[in-house]
Amino acid sequence: MTTFRLRFTIGDPRGEALTDKTKTLDHYLAEPLKKLTDDSSVTDYTIKLYFKDLGRQVSWTTVFLVEYFGPILITGILIAFQKQIYGEEKAYTFNQKLGIGMVLLHYIKRELETLFVHRFSADTMPIMNIFKNSLHYWIIFGVFNMYFFLHPKYTAPAWATKEMNIGFAFVFVIFEFLNLKAHLILKNLRKPGTTERGIPKGWGFGLVSCANYFYESMAWLTFAIQAQVLGGYFFFAVSTYQMALWALKKHQRYRKEFPNYPKNRKSMFPFII
Repeated sequence: MTTFRLRFTIGDPRGEALTDKTKTLDHYLAEPLKKLTDDSSVTDYTIKLYFKDLGRQVSWTTVFLVEYFGPILITGILIAFQKQIYGEEKAYTFNQKLGIGMVLLHYIKRELETLFVHRFSADTMPIMNIFKNSLHYWIIFGVFNMYFFLHPKYTAPAWATKEMNIGFAFVFVIFEFLNLKAHLILKNLRKPGTTERGIPKGWGFGLVSCANYFYESMAWLTFAIQAQVLGGYFFFAVSTYQMALWALKKHQRYRKEFPNYPKNRKSMFPFII
């Protein structure tokens, strides 16, 4: 479902948007009014309210559900129509079966988190984001990675014994659990229906501001090593780069909003950045 959304700001078209539905206009006007009244040289107390038409929007929940469904759907199609797609049919190796389980675990988890865990600070995003985000998950991961990983001619690396594959899968599950735990911590920092933030603590947040991104990055590195296909490493690199950019922005926002924010924390990678 799509809607047209307006963005309201006070005093400056590029200023902070009025996004918290729980706060009244009086709340947003309080600070600029105080600045005006405290300045004895100001005689005009006019404050302008600006609005911008953001165009057609789509809910964050819808975007997340669509983008995360792509790898699940494409993996299912590649499995169900192996002979038609590849021109031959072959039983999957133990390595491939574990990889399939890792992929489905992650994306089903992400779908459930979208429905029951995440609390978004904004209701909507531009409708074009649904296509841009889907390109990342549907094409880069679903096609460029899984097409070759599930190919009948795929050969597992010589060093990948059954025990090693189980070990990689176990490490992947640990990172997935830690990622879920980090998401639950972030959820509990924000009351339903608000945009308020708090300082996340515990389960890796003592070292980095975005432990959830760190754990997800490590999960995909684990998958890439286990799968040993170029697409897996490419998806890991692109995803990690994007999450690092988000982490740097969030880290700076935390430091700006909270004067007592721990100075020894990094943004995403412990002791590095």
